Amino acid sequence: MEKSGISSEGKMWDIIPFITMFIIEGCTIALTITAKSAMAIGMSQFVFVAYSNALSSILLLLYCLFYHRDSMKKVFNADLLTRFFLLGLTGITIAQNLAFTGLRDSSPIVVCAMGLLLPSFQFFLNLVLRKAQLKLKNKSTRIKIIGVLVSFIGATTVAVYLGPSILNGPIIGPIRFRLQGSSKPFFIFISTTEEWMFGTFLLACATFFIAIWSMIQVSTFTRFPDMMVIVTCYTIFGTIQTFFVDIIANGDLNAWKLKWDLELLIIVLTAIFGTLVRSRIQAWIMGMKGPMYVAMFKPAGIFWANFFGESFFGTLCYGSVIGTIVVGVGYYTVLWGVKEEAKKAQEYSVKPASSDIKTPLLQNQNGDEQV
Repeated sequence: MEKSGISSEGKMWDIIPFITMFIIEGCTIALTITAKSAMAIGMSQFVFVAYSNALSSILLLLYCLFYHRDSMKKVFNADLLTRFFLLGLTGITIAQNLAFTGLRDSSPIVVCAMGLLLPSFQFFLNLVLRKAQLKLKNKSTRIKIIGVLVSFIGATTVAVYLGPSILNGPIIGPIRFRLQGSSKPFFIFISTTEEWMFGTFLLACATFFIAIWSMIQVSTFTRFPDMMVIVTCYTIFGTIQTFFVDIIANGDLNAWKLKWDLELLIIVLTAIFGTLVRSRIQAWIMGMKGPMYVAMFKPAGIFWANFFGESFFGTLCYGSVIGTIVVGVGYYTVLWGVKEEAKKAQEYSVKPASSDIKTPLLQNQNGDEQV
């Protein structure tokens, strides 16, 4: 009886993280759709990024002042402040502005596809920065190269081929919500504009800068192991940078006036979900299951994008769906290569030290695992 209880509890702790991560990806796609819809009716993507990060900064700062007060006192040194500046620049000021501009001209499923290029870009950066070596004799390297090629084939398909619609209309029915005084629906899933390829390119660039940001974040965490304080500090830096850059890019000051409407609600929901809810849940699950477990759920966004797109909008096209699935296959292939490399590194680590075991092998594992 006791063994049965332990087994049942163990299964429960396997199911809860799985369901939680799956739902988190669905909420992320739902917020992506609402953000795109708001931009389609006139909200500036620059204003959205600036205000959502400003609110995130306030929430994070209050949280850290209550729960991480001692760590906050240690951030005032030149090395850490420089790292926070670079994290804010790459992860917020550049990546988020590129991402939301790209979303404006494409669709949430393209966001999923380009986001799945992250491990491919990380593999490329590790090679360029010589944190990894291109050893074709290694099985893990060959697997990762195949995954990278498959990912870019899928991404290219998404960018250049939209294709016909999968169905004539939505399966469940369109979302009927409309803005007051307008005949157009508020929720919009896809933009069939001439800027489709440009939007896809911007999303790919945003993912590339996220890859740079993740490498800086990993090295920062080794020096200052309090992730919530790191997130708080670089969000504050990114917010300041974003306001400065976006005021120059969007000179119309009227665009910065917020009203008590759905635009403000979307900004608040994005800040709360992205800052407190998603980050805390992912950190909790990462502590139980490891970073690879969280990374495995990123392609779940493909399912949710397809579900929302076809169920409520009926605007999914063959090209974007097929291309995104191909990118997902490449994504998992690269992760498979990372797992094989980690397994091999672990086997070497338990053996007695010898002249054949090099330190860079362990460094490569750390660099490639951060997806």
